[in-house]
Parts: sequence; C-alpha cells; structure tokens
Amino acid sequence: MKEHEEKQTENSVITEKSDFSELENKDEFSEFDKETAKELVKKAEDSKDAGKNGKKQPFVKRGNADRNIYRLLVAIIAVGVCLLVVATVGMVGTVFSIDTDKETTTAAPSAQPQQTTVPAVVTTAPENSAQNQGESFSADGSGASAPSTDGEWLGFFNDSLNKIKTQGPSFEKSKQTAVLDIELSNSLAQAYVSVAKDKFLSDETVKTNIAKGDTASAAGAVSPDGASFVSNLSLNDIKSITHSQDGNGNYVIRVDMNDATNPDSGSSYAKIFQFITVDDVMNTYAPNMNATVDRNNVTVEFTGCYAEAVISPDGAVLSYATNVSANMILKDAKVSVVTTDLNLTLKSNTVYQNFVW
Repeated sequence: MKEHEEKQTENSVITEKSDFSELENKDEFSEFDKETAKELVKKAEDSKDAGKNGKKQPFVKRGNADRNIYRLLVAIIAVGVCLLVVATVGMVGTVFSIDTDKETTTAAPSAQPQQTTVPAVVTTAPENSAQNQGESFSADGSGASAPSTDGEWLGFFNDSLNKIKTQGPSFEKSKQTAVLDIELSNSLAQAYVSVAKDKFLSDETVKTNIAKGDTASAAGAVSPDGASFVSNLSLNDIKSITHSQDGNGNYVIRVDMNDATNPDSGSSYAKIFQFITVDDVMNTYAPNMNATVDRNNVTVEFTGCYAEAVISPDGAVLSYATNVSANMILKDAKVSVVTTDLNLTLKSNTVYQNFVW
C-alpha cells in the first residue's frame, strides 16, 4: 500500500515535471516564464525526493494554481482598470457634451440679431412748416424745378409766405373793409341803423409800411395777427388750389376756402385769415349799431373767401392778398326800443405788396 502511494506520487511529480519541461521549451513564452518553469521543475524534483522519504508535498500543484489565480487576478484588475478608464472617458465626454449643449443653448440668442423695439416717435412739425401738408415743396433758389402736385403747390405757397415773418422783408399793407348790405326785418329800426352805419361802419382803408428786418411788426401786420406763420394750410383745409404764370414767369397761386359758419381759433380759417368771430359781433359790431342781442342768436357765415399770392420761382413773395366775406346774422336784436332781425354783410380785402427782400 505504501509502495503504491509512493508510486502514484512519483508518477504525479513526473507528470508535473514533464508539464513544466514543456513550458520551459515553449518559444512563445517570455524569458520570465521560462525561468519560472525551471524553478518549478526544480521544485518538482525536490518534491519527488521528498515523496520518496515518505513526505507528501503537493507544492507544485498549489504553486501552479496560485500562479494561475495570480494571472487571473491581474487580468481581472487590468480589465477593471480598462473599464474604469472607458467609463471615465465616457463621463468626461458626456460632461463636455452637456457643456457644449449649454454653450450652444446660451449662445443661440446672441447668434440672432438683437431686435430693439423702438417706441413709435411722433414728430410734430412746427406750425409754420410745410411738413404738415403731406407733400412739401420748398424752392431751392435756382428756380430750376416747379411743384407738380396740389400738395407741392400748397407747400410752396405756405413756405414762401411764411418767409415774410421769418426773414423780414420790407413791404406795404393796405386793408379795406366795406359794408356791402344791411337787412332789417323791422323797418322801424332802419333810422337807428343808418346812423350807426354812417358813424361806425363806413368803408375804410388802412395803410401800413413795414421796414426791412422788422419781423415783430410783420408778425402783427400780416394775418393771422400775432401768429408765427402766414399760412399753415393743408389740403384738407381748402376747397381748391390753382396756379398759373404771369408774363414774367412768376407763379400766381390762388387758394379757395370752403364756406364756414362760426369758425373759431381751431378752424381752417385760423390757419390763414384774421376773421370776425361771434365775440367780435358781441363786443364790437352790435354796440356800434346800438344793438343788443343774445349770444345764442348770433351767427357769422363766411362765403367765397380766398388768398392769392404772386411768387417768384425761387420762392420770394412779390405780392399777397386775402379776401374775406362775412355775413353777420343777429336774431331778435334790440335796436333802441325796437326788436328786429339784422343781417350785415362785410367784405375785407387786404393787400401786401412792394416787397423788398
């Protein structure tokens, strides 16, 4: 039995030695592996001798197994390290991807042109500017071009006239006011009105000379009185505008106004005329006729009013005239002790001429 075990141990050692010898002779192993194999062979021989002495030494098998386990652990650790590296790289890539996305998302708005909302700006032209007229035309001084549309002609008319108050040429003013007709519903009041007419409403002509450069006097002399402009009309304010040329090549421009009843300071008439208002009737004309009347019974009607100017092609006014016709109607007016309706028609013609620029 003991001999059998020794024989079996010997055979096992021989087998193992043979295995290690084969490992030692393998060309594909490194020098390190070959040296290791030699050591194992030597230990196997030592184990054989120990077996002969009755000692059981399973060293070689345990050494081989340990080495295999060692190699397996190294391989596992290597694989683990690789996986860790791959995972780390993946995480870094993800982080960079996220950062890139963030940068893209953040940068996207800046890539778009900035849109600035500009509040709507309403420009109000000066009251004496032709910009109010829709189609502005101002002579360039050369006379090389002429207005073409009604809007341009009106703009040229406005701009040229307004220079009278801004540039201050010298000129002469002549104003004539005429009483064209008086109608009474009660004949008994006729005697009182006739006296008033002769005394207060007789035709009159007023002449005024304005010196060159005296813009203050010009502002008061040219209607509208005291305004900074002479004409601030738009196409919506007028009935029509006509133009022609005289024998000297100057433009003759006429603006006809729509008829109006009781116009006030906000009306189209206030943009060019000095005209009679209800207040004027109450404060001036009724007292001059020895008449009293309720304000609600006063009406002032304007018909056939127009303005006309002769202007050189370079925009210099050579003459200018306004014609205003007004019909004052007083209902149930008391003239002395008589009650009557009274219609009074006045016409005012003002001419500005002999301009020196």
